[in-house]
Amino acid sequence: MTPKMASALAILRRTVTGVAALAVAVATAGCSSGSSTPHTHPNIPGSTSTTTAPTGTSTATSAPVSAAQTAVLDAWESAQQTLYSYLQGPWQQDRADLVAGETSADLWPKLADYFSGTALKSEDEFLVGVKQGQLNGPTTYNLGHPAVSSLTATTAVVTGCIYDSGTTTAAGQPGPATLDGGAGGGSGTWDLELADGSWKVTAFKTTSVSKC
Repeated sequence: MTPKMASALAILRRTVTGVAALAVAVATAGCSSGSSTPHTHPNIPGSTSTTTAPTGTSTATSAPVSAAQTAVLDAWESAQQTLYSYLQGPWQQDRADLVAGETSADLWPKLADYFSGTALKSEDEFLVGVKQGQLNGPTTYNLGHPAVSSLTATTAVVTGCIYDSGTTTAAGQPGPATLDGGAGGGSGTWDLELADGSWKVTAFKTTSVSKC
């Protein structure tokens, strides 16, 4: 074999080796691209989400949300945010005002903008219990991914799961379970009705879950 032929053979071997290495790299990349990262919900203070697309699916294939559904979800979200804003307020002044004869309507007037009927009564009693029990409200909460499961011209049902860090005592211990003590979630449904142009939560039914 002449020196020129030996040189040409060496170049050919290096070229074949490079092509093989490239093929392996491409195959490896193709396998790794099929893996998925679990979706998590970080507990950011006051964080909310009204995403209705199921976890792990493309929004391009999810059912479109109508303007009416958006209005319902916005009202539901505002109701929960209002409740949590009152819960996270210091209990000391609220308790003093309650002892002095102030009513829940005086202390938390915005609740009536988003709740009515049995739902308003239930949330009023809940807030009174938390404040009278000298409990701190949840420091973090997450409204998850609510969805409208039923909708007519004047009624709607929202299905979802809300997670929060729970009420705590002055010592930092979980409050009573009946007053949302301890971290956890509430999974269930909320009934809303349209009255005077505004959607309001009229009733709800939730079940305690360890996580949403």
